[in-house]
Amino acid sequence: MPPLFPRFPRLAFFLAGAAISTACVWFLTQWMAIANGWLGLGITYATRPVWLVGLMSVAAILPWLLFATVLILRWRRGVAYKPVVLALGLLLPYVVAIAWLFLRPPLEDRWHRRTFDSRLWKANQAVDHSWPDRLCMVDDLMVTVPLLGLSKSRLIELLGPGDHTRAWARWGAVYFLGPERGMFRIDSEMLVVRFDQDDRVVEYRIVTD
Repeated sequence: MPPLFPRFPRLAFFLAGAAISTACVWFLTQWMAIANGWLGLGITYATRPVWLVGLMSVAAILPWLLFATVLILRWRRGVAYKPVVLALGLLLPYVVAIAWLFLRPPLEDRWHRRTFDSRLWKANQAVDHSWPDRLCMVDDLMVTVPLLGLSKSRLIELLGPGDHTRAWARWGAVYFLGPERGMFRIDSEMLVVRFDQDDRVVEYRIVTD
């Protein structure tokens, strides 16, 4: 029985490209852990030795040198060489990284969502400080509880008196939710509520600060 890869040359080129590109990307992103954690060199980017700079340069261009080599071999020796399939393998780690970068935030948000619970909302605790109770429950709150027209006393009974903040002082009540959801969790999210002259909710929204 013939070996697997000669029977499936496209698969061989794709896997070779993916493996080499993944190894190079891993080395370029983990070089400091390798140099300082594994080798104990105690260096920074500015103090890298010449040999490490050379290795990083090779890792940066090796995938594309390989592609150029296979492209030339295809031109000179025929269709046994698969540069397009190799290129797809070389691009795979970048595609996966970009997909993870954009898909992870909504997936994390969906994973952490929970049913609204008034007691937990007012306590606003969390094992994971990136996902406190309010942040996990606010979407269910806005779907299941009709806030518009709700009296101020009933709102306080459900959500508590709110948090004090100067940034959103013009709103009747402000509830700190937690770190902003999304790709870059730099700011904070808050639920802000406005009351009319009869102390009933006329407007509410989630804002970032």
